[in-house]
Amino acid sequence: MKKRALKIALSEQRAEVTARKDAHSRRVARILSTPKINDAYSKYVSALFKKAFNGEEVNEAEEAEAKMNYVKTLAEFGYSESDMNYRPFCPVCNDNGYVDGKLCRCVRARYIGILKEVCDIENRAPFTFADANFEVAKDDTQREALQKLFAFGKAWADRLPQVNTKSLVFFGSAGTGKTFLSSAIARETIERGNSVQYVSAYEFNSAMLSVHTSPLAEREYKLNDYLTSDLLVIDDLGTEPMLKNVTLEYLLLVLEERTNKGLCTLITTNLSPSRLLNRYGERIYSRLASKQTSRIFEFKGNDLRIN
Repeated sequence: MKKRALKIALSEQRAEVTARKDAHSRRVARILSTPKINDAYSKYVSALFKKAFNGEEVNEAEEAEAKMNYVKTLAEFGYSESDMNYRPFCPVCNDNGYVDGKLCRCVRARYIGILKEVCDIENRAPFTFADANFEVAKDDTQREALQKLFAFGKAWADRLPQVNTKSLVFFGSAGTGKTFLSSAIARETIERGNSVQYVSAYEFNSAMLSVHTSPLAEREYKLNDYLTSDLLVIDDLGTEPMLKNVTLEYLLLVLEERTNKGLCTLITTNLSPSRLLNRYGERIYSRLASKQTSRIFEFKGNDLRIN
C-alpha cells in the first residue's frame, strides 16, 4: 500500500514539475521571440560567459552594461529578469521531492492523500478523534472510561508502528464506541504516513475464501495487503460465518505473520474473551490475548447510538 501510494505521489510530482518547466520554457521562448529582447539577452549572455566559452578575461564594466541593457529592455516590454528564471514550486526541496534523504512536505501531503485513496479510508473509517463527543454518554462512569480509552488509542496511533503493544482487542456490546475508536485510530495512523487495511470480519472472511480458492500463484498477491499493512483492522469479529478450512486457518495465518513481522492489528468484537476462546480456539486466542504483545479492552455501558 505504502509503496503504491509513494510511487504514485512521486510520479505525479515529477509530472507536475516537468509540466511547469515546459510551461516556463515556452514562456521564455515567447519573450525571446521579440527581437530587441533576444538581442539584449544574447549580448548579456555573451558578456557573462566570455571567460567560460573563450577563455577571455571578464570585463566587469562590459558585463554590468550588458545586464543593465538586458533588464531595461525586458522592462520596456513589461517583463522582469525573474520572468526568465525558473522558480521551483517547492523552495524546500527545489522540486526534488526529498530533503536530506527524507520525503519533503510537498510530496508527503500528496502521498497521504493518495494513501487514503489506496486504503479507501474515507469510506471504511469515517470517524476521527476530532469527531468524538463524550457528552453522548449520559453516565459519568461510561464517559470517563471512554475518555481514557480514546486517550490511549490516540497515543497508540501517534507512536505506531513503534509500539510495544502490537495487537488490540476492543470488546463489548453494540454501540459502546468500539468501531468509532478503531476508525479514529485508523485515520490517525494514515495521517502519519502509515498504511491501513480496514475491513469487516465478513469482508475479511470472504477475502480469505477467495485466497483459498485461488491458484497458488495468485495467493501471495491477494494476501499481501493483509500481511504487510502497518495496521490491520478487523471490525466486528464473530459476525462472519465459520467456513471450513478458511475462517480459523487464515485468521491464524494472518495473525501469526503479522506478529512475526512486528505489525499492528486491531480487532473489535461483541464477544467476550471467553466466547472468543470458545469460537476460535486456543491458538488464535493466545495471539489475541498475549501478555507480551496484546491488550484487551472492554467497552462498558449503554448503547450510545440510541441514548
